[in-house]
Amino acid sequence: MRLLALDTSTRWGGAALFESNDGVPRLVAEIGLRVEDSHAAHALSLVGALLAAAGWSKTSLDTYVAVRGPGSFTGIRVAMGLARGLGLASDRPCVGVGTLDAMAEAWGRSERERVPLLDAGRGEVYGARFDGEGSPPVVLRAVWVGDPGDAVASGGPCVVFGGGAESHAERLRDAGYRGPIGRHPTGIAAGAARIACARWPGTPSSDVDFEPLYVRPSDAELKRV
Repeated sequence: MRLLALDTSTRWGGAALFESNDGVPRLVAEIGLRVEDSHAAHALSLVGALLAAAGWSKTSLDTYVAVRGPGSFTGIRVAMGLARGLGLASDRPCVGVGTLDAMAEAWGRSERERVPLLDAGRGEVYGARFDGEGSPPVVLRAVWVGDPGDAVASGGPCVVFGGGAESHAERLRDAGYRGPIGRHPTGIAAGAARIACARWPGTPSSDVDFEPLYVRPSDAELKRV
């Protein structure tokens, strides 16, 4: 199975190509870029450069994977829209993987539980808690949005990382957290691809979990209420 994974859920955008034989995924090529303007202006060119580097054609791909959130409202739609378009054009299935799951996978194995955090604005973070050793990561606390201190209010020893952890390091310390604060992982697309290969070792017969995960309504929706 040949698979293309896309991530545009945060400022760091990325794409990865994997090949999976007998359920064992192998990274073929990966590319990433920190984007300060719009992922829409770069995503397709990243895919083209990646396929060219691997010597693969679009028609050789069996599955498309997109990181589905939480994260940037517009960014999530860029990766999912591109994957959807490529999937429809080639009659191939699309798989969605959560941003925080992919971040935990990209972080790698740890002696501590993994707690990825994304800045959600309004002084809040998106967070989840995963075991330290699982690949794919085992969910210990599902995705939530709230005060950064809530991330470390309960549970075992953990490592907190990601853009939300960096932005709110002082508040995490004020909440009593004394563990490491890690940077935002860059291999999120590759992490999503590994999760997809593990959960669906064969080519899915149809789309799987391919819906955006926003956790809370957009600002536009809130203003309508």
